[in-house]
Amino acid sequence: MFSTVVLVVLYCRIAAATWCVVRSVASRETLLAALDYACDTGADCGSLQLSGLCFLPNTIQAHASYAFNRYYMR
Repeated sequence: MFSTVVLVVLYCRIAAATWCVVRSVASRETLLAALDYACDTGADCGSLQLSGLCFLPNTIQAHASYAFNRYYMR
């Protein structure tokens, strides 16, 4: 369910980081259940609210990836 990517950090530094993202084949129902679990058990999902900084893109895949990453980083 999770993948690793490399993030480029500002000021021309490159750092390897782990970032959780959903699989493209995950069903909507599975993502919704996992999103609810992550947000209900410790992930800070406030940024996913309508007025939040991470609301867009407004897709279940983007929101679930954000929530999974926040859950993983807690």
